[in-house]
Amino acid sequence: MGKSLSVAPGPRNRRSVMTRLIFLICVLVIAAAGPAQTQAPPATGTTLDLVRAATDGDFDRLVQLLRAGADPNVVGADWRSPLVLAAAQGRLDMVRALVRAGARVDWQDADKATPLIMATIGNHEAVVEYLIRAGADPMLTDRWGRRALDYALMRGKNDAVARMLRRAEINRPLQKNK
Repeated sequence: MGKSLSVAPGPRNRRSVMTRLIFLICVLVIAAAGPAQTQAPPATGTTLDLVRAATDGDFDRLVQLLRAGADPNVVGADWRSPLVLAAAQGRLDMVRALVRAGARVDWQDADKATPLIMATIGNHEAVVEYLIRAGADPMLTDRWGRRALDYALMRGKNDAVARMLRRAEINRPLQKNK
């Protein structure tokens, strides 16, 4: 008959067993935790349809999906939310519906562009005004370090600049650090 192998319980062998045991415990802990969460929830079903409705400019479908419970903060390609897409198209009706449904007015896409930046770039003055009233921050910068305020200045949109400055409270007295 063949020889049976036995492993002597030396210090080197114990370390190997402990290393494997720790590795196994780590794998089990990670598996039990589930998939890692990102900034945005995964887009599925009616939620992804909401991005399509915003992309297509289909207001009726967008409202129908919001009423069915679609997440207004879902993102599609390049992390563009339905609100970013609607603002870029100048669709005030869609922007209003999305903001009322809880869309984040300061969401930044992959280029860090906000809905306000996109509306300003597109010269959609009514959307710019609405987003400012809804609380959008004109001082957030995009990937290139430009703010909605900068884009408004470049386009000579003095009314929009004035509204953005009021919103940003530029003229507020400085507060000293304590």
